[in-house]
Amino acid sequence: MPARDMETGTEAGGRSRKRRWVVWVCVVAAVLLLLLTPPLLNVNRLKRRIAANIGASLGRPVQLDGVKMHLLPMPGFTLQNFVVSEDPAFGSEPIIRANVVDVTLRASSLWRRHTEFSSMTFEAPSLNLVRNAAGVWNVQSLLMHAASVTTAPTAQRKAGPEPRFPYIEATGARVNVKLGEEKTPFSLTDADFALWLTSPQEWRVRAKGTPTRTDTNISDPGVVKLEGSLKRAATMAEVPVDLTLSWTGAPMGEASKLLSGQDAGWRGNLNVEASLIGMLGAAKLTTTIHMEELRRSEFVPVQAMDVRAECRGTLDVTAAVVTDPDCAVTTPLAGGAKAAGRVVAIADRLELSELAGPSGLSDSAAMETAGLRVGMTNVPDAWLLDWVRLFSQRIPAGEHPEGTVSGSVLLTSAHKLQPARWEGEFRGEIVGLLPWMREAESGYLVHTVTLASKAGAEGFVLTPLSLTPPGRGSGLTLGGVVTKTGYTLHFAGTASEAQLEALRALAPPLGDGLDEVVRPEAAVDGVSKGEVAKAEAGRGLKVDATCTRAWGSGQTCAAGAPAVAKRRRR
Repeated sequence: MPARDMETGTEAGGRSRKRRWVVWVCVVAAVLLLLLTPPLLNVNRLKRRIAANIGASLGRPVQLDGVKMHLLPMPGFTLQNFVVSEDPAFGSEPIIRANVVDVTLRASSLWRRHTEFSSMTFEAPSLNLVRNAAGVWNVQSLLMHAASVTTAPTAQRKAGPEPRFPYIEATGARVNVKLGEEKTPFSLTDADFALWLTSPQEWRVRAKGTPTRTDTNISDPGVVKLEGSLKRAATMAEVPVDLTLSWTGAPMGEASKLLSGQDAGWRGNLNVEASLIGMLGAAKLTTTIHMEELRRSEFVPVQAMDVRAECRGTLDVTAAVVTDPDCAVTTPLAGGAKAAGRVVAIADRLELSELAGPSGLSDSAAMETAGLRVGMTNVPDAWLLDWVRLFSQRIPAGEHPEGTVSGSVLLTSAHKLQPARWEGEFRGEIVGLLPWMREAESGYLVHTVTLASKAGAEGFVLTPLSLTPPGRGSGLTLGGVVTKTGYTLHFAGTASEAQLEALRALAPPLGDGLDEVVRPEAAVDGVSKGEVAKAEAGRGLKVDATCTRAWGSGQTCAAGAPAVAKRRRR
């Protein structure tokens, strides 16, 4: 028995040593294979086949300068100077360009006839998004071609009859936008992107990047994120999507530079969130625009504005058109009001291609949107004055008028030979005396000043407003017209020196050039003693001046009423 035990132990030890030797031989062979196989294989012979296979999956020609094989950490290829050609209908510049693309093979496919890619990683690629004159985007054909190719989900473990869709990602990407042959200044930089197939019919997409423009310096434009899903369909308009888009952390000054190319002088933070659900030809669009701590850059008010706009509509992505869009803003509660104010804008149709041009937001696009209705209900005067301060740094921050404004206007449809025109009116009131009335007796402090502005063919007409305390005769009145190009105001009547000074203090832009007309001597020799004596005697200064200003320019004033265009006799 002991001898047999010894023989058995010897045989077991020999088998163990043999197994160890076999394991060591396999390890050495694997190491030698990893070290010697790449140099021995001429992978460049596969360059044309790899480019042809990728090109067939994209539906576009693909060019490569070189291919290198690697076995660690996973077997695959490194593609050098990867270029995807553009459809000639969109130009000659490549749609995708990347210096390095790392392709990982599925290990199980190495023993099968058909090679499968597990992932494709693009390092710092450049993508050109182009919209041609017909309103078609260059990526539409790529999406439709991908939808026509049957593939299995990316995470499917076992191989099946259909190849599994690879996990496609990009890091440090740059996305450029072109309208026809013209490249716009807008781009997305430092972008990360991922695309994979979660089920045979649904892709998931995730992207994050920094928006910028090439014609100005933007230091902190915030972050743009996109996430969601899209499914296969026969046409682009029928593709079901469930996408969320956000633009967060953008300072208002930098955001205005991004959208228009210039700093609007606003400060605060901008956050935009949007969702798109449904088919691309008629998807439900919901957007929230939130401007926090909104103010001008020159001063910090006691309480900055907080504006939140809720917008909805039906978006046709293929045509870049929103039907039945509406936006609503809830304003602060006015003094004595039972409900908060509300501003609502509704339109029949909004052409996004007209809203933004190659250089940014169009100044006149909103004015040319036919069927636009704007309504206000119990909107506080103080809130409207805060908006005026955002556009003019010369409006003092000390005044907080009481009262509200309500009304609605409609932009009628425009014909080819006749421009669109506004119809409707806004009416409001200011409770208490205007600043230039405060020299009056305290009994008039509860007086209500009514303002009325009626829309017409020439613009918004301000019904003559009395600028003199009640019970003081005709006094000074203000009327005029406001259009999309500027305004014309007419001051008429008499006013004391103190009243004119108070008017200039409240609204300095309205006082520009007024002295030269009311007191011509003062413009040359300083204050006219004779006119000042009349004012002190209570007889006042005679005022009859018309002042005009084009938006963005200075105000000029001239004596007399504005000229009235004569109607042609039929």
